[in-house]
Amino acid sequence: MNDSSGLRAAILATSAFRDLSEDNVSFLIEAGETRSFEPDAILMTQGEPSDAVMLILAGEVTVTTDSAHGVIPISTVKGPCLVGETGALAHLPRTATVRACTEVAALCIGRAALEQVARAAPSMLIDVIGHMGDRMRKIYGAIGLYTHALGALERHEFDPALLDELRNPMPDLADFGETFGRMAEQIILRRQRDDEMASAAVIQRALLPKVDEFAAETGVDVSASMTPARDVGGDFFIRLQDGRIAFGVGDVCGKGVPAALFMGITKTLIRINLRETPDLPQAILKANAYLINNNAAELFATVLYAALDPQSGELEYCSCGHLPALIRRADGAVETLQAGGLPVGLFDRLKVKARQTAMGEGDLLFLYTDGVTEAADAEERQFGEDRLLDLLARSANANATEVIARVNAAVGEFAQGAPQFDDVTCLAIAH
Repeated sequence: MNDSSGLRAAILATSAFRDLSEDNVSFLIEAGETRSFEPDAILMTQGEPSDAVMLILAGEVTVTTDSAHGVIPISTVKGPCLVGETGALAHLPRTATVRACTEVAALCIGRAALEQVARAAPSMLIDVIGHMGDRMRKIYGAIGLYTHALGALERHEFDPALLDELRNPMPDLADFGETFGRMAEQIILRRQRDDEMASAAVIQRALLPKVDEFAAETGVDVSASMTPARDVGGDFFIRLQDGRIAFGVGDVCGKGVPAALFMGITKTLIRINLRETPDLPQAILKANAYLINNNAAELFATVLYAALDPQSGELEYCSCGHLPALIRRADGAVETLQAGGLPVGLFDRLKVKARQTAMGEGDLLFLYTDGVTEAADAEERQFGEDRLLDLLARSANANATEVIARVNAAVGEFAQGAPQFDDVTCLAIAH
């Protein structure tokens, strides 16, 4: 746009210049420099001196500001319009970056020329001040809306209807409002997930046996605990028809309520099957057959189940992809039982192998989920198997309840409040 008439029309179409005299318009054309910018070219850079303004003659530009959290979009404007006038008149550094969205034609006007015209035409200053006032009014209103929204989020009282207002803020803050709205949506989703995980924890606890009552009824030294995190697991005890005590732990690959229900169904199926026939491998296989045919969510779980004869100390156990069980002998030596196998819920032709060992007087069997060994501190170091083995070795005279308490205390002390991603489930039974 190099013709004089076109420049004059563009200048007078800009609100700040609409009342300029012919002499002032001619002066701006003579003092200014017509420039062209390709898409994505930078017209102004935040932080640089405001030594000129840009009269966007044709095209579209975006205005952004840099922050500690990255680039924040402020607005998108089309020509004819004036950008950078506030910083130039106030002798302030650029407060934003202006970038071309399309091909842009602009008239670059130096600060000295702008000030000379402003002295000759006070209406230009009045227009600039008016725009600043209107912008500040809208910004204050937007800040009030965002402050209210943040307060509602903190109080867990966020009305989803607020999202509509956040999606339609003042034009100067349209992109920022959209970003804030997305942030609010993410916070709501995360809170919903937290609520779901709390429900999952309730489901898990409802499905757990009353260990103290079981120990009192059977006279067996047993103990178990579960500290829910984000995943779900669990344990159980049951007295079989042949006099043995059956028990196990499991870890489901999944999140939330569906995973909690899947784990609960798995345990319940195995429990029912064991009540009918005290056969560990068959109980797991029958449960797996049901899960394969009724598993639309395609979840699966690792499980480790065992049956102990409290009189003889004979122990039978089956591992399906779970961490190996540990036996702390009476003298403090710790043995790792052979593990292996595949999780339940994945394959219809699952092979479950029963293994045998024996527990002597004073021995203790310890079952756990990976939430114990993978518990992490603030520096993401894991508790690890070595710490667990050492703790068990130093608990030679401790009963089942004491061992569980010591493990939980050690894990908690190690993590020091760092958020955990897996349940910390422990089960102990002493002979």
